[in-house]
Amino acid sequence: MPLGDIVAVSGLLLTLTTFMFNWAWPKVHDALAMDENQSGAQARKRSRTKVINILLACALPMTSTFMALFYVNLPTAVRVMNSSTLDLWNFDVDRTLYVLVVLALLVFALFNAWLVVRLIDK
Repeated sequence: MPLGDIVAVSGLLLTLTTFMFNWAWPKVHDALAMDENQSGAQARKRSRTKVINILLACALPMTSTFMALFYVNLPTAVRVMNSSTLDLWNFDVDRTLYVLVVLALLVFALFNAWLVVRLIDK
C-alpha cells in the first residue's frame, strides 16, 4: 500500500477517534469534577458508580483505541523516519504528515491514559 493511502486512512481514523473523544470528553470531565467529599453513603456510592461507569464506558475504550492505532502505525512511522533525511527545503509532505499523525496518536493515547489514571484514583 502506498504511503499516501496509509496517510489518508490514518488521518481518517485519527479524525474518527478525535470525534469520539470530543463526544466522551464532557462525561469524563464531569466525572473528574465530582466532589468526592459528598455527605451520605448513598451519594458517595452513586458518585463512585458514575465514575466507574464513565471509566469503563468512555475512558478505557478511548485509551485502548488510541493506543491500538498508535501501535499499528508505529512500525511504518519508524521505517519512514529511518529511510528519510532531514531537509528543510525539500521534504516529502506525505511522509512528514504521516509521522505527525502518529505523534498525534501518541499524544492522545498518553493524555487518555492520564485521564484513566485520574479516574481510577477518584
